[in-house]
Amino acid sequence: MMPTLGLLEAFDRHGALLARVPITHWPVTVGRGLHCDLVLDDPFVAPLHLRIDRPVDAPRRVSVEVGETRNGAILHRKRHGSGGRFDWPDGTPLEIGRTRMALRLADTAIADEQVLPQFPWRTLATTTVLVALMAAAVLGSSWLEANEVSKYLKSLPGLLLGLVVMLGAWSGLWAIANKVFDGRLQFWRHVRIACAMYLAAEAMQVAANLAAFAFSWETLSRFAYLLISLVMAIGIYAHLAAVLPRRRAGLAWTVGAVVLLGVPAWLGTQWLDRMRLSNELYMSSLFPPSLRLAPAVPISQFLQETETLRGRLDRRLRNDGHADEDD
Repeated sequence: MMPTLGLLEAFDRHGALLARVPITHWPVTVGRGLHCDLVLDDPFVAPLHLRIDRPVDAPRRVSVEVGETRNGAILHRKRHGSGGRFDWPDGTPLEIGRTRMALRLADTAIADEQVLPQFPWRTLATTTVLVALMAAAVLGSSWLEANEVSKYLKSLPGLLLGLVVMLGAWSGLWAIANKVFDGRLQFWRHVRIACAMYLAAEAMQVAANLAAFAFSWETLSRFAYLLISLVMAIGIYAHLAAVLPRRRAGLAWTVGAVVLLGVPAWLGTQWLDRMRLSNELYMSSLFPPSLRLAPAVPISQFLQETETLRGRLDRRLRNDGHADEDD
């Protein structure tokens, strides 16, 4: 019986094992041809794609020669074309076509046995806390907007049901995409991302309004939606990175490009529709006076600014009246 010199394994892009061949001699060939030692069904693999050898004079090195192929082989994100030669470090994945190769040599030290994973109590607690905080934020925001307590209490079941449906639908769609592209559902991971994104956006809104109120930075309140858009972009990137974990760099560039193009387009739309860049006319959030840190405005300055504002509003009304007459 020939001794086993190593093990050659092939996985699909989801990590599922496609084939496993013990190595009993060198060199070893990989391809779609039936004459190969490891035969693959990947249509993006050549009939003789790889020739793997372990030189006698260098027993600690595994060399690879790429055959006649259009797609080559990828090692450490470097593509090796037809006829290329390179060393294949033990334990490093090698990609050919849509197949990922792994090599285990017989003289490689075997890692220690791992302990079976325990029930993810910490993950469960994190998910529970995030969902509870999101529910509290939604209910608290609705309470602040409610005029009557009785109507608010009657609306609670609908609010909670809507929250469950929206959160489940949003996370479910991302989980389906995760299953399609990565082979794993990861529904609760997307629930955590969605909750964190919502809470961060709410916190950003409150912080911007509070800073605007405390320091008289009205601009910060009017353009808070830009900061919230950045938070939403980070959340979308987190969803995408979970779906395509091997494309994180490209996804980051894509999301960044969408933000850079989308924000000026949104500002331009605001200007064309309302002749201003902000979607708010004034700061709508008020806080207790004790949180006010900016000095009070003198009465004379307040009256002067009020007259200026009145003049601007009068001109705006006259212009709107002319526009209506033209219509």
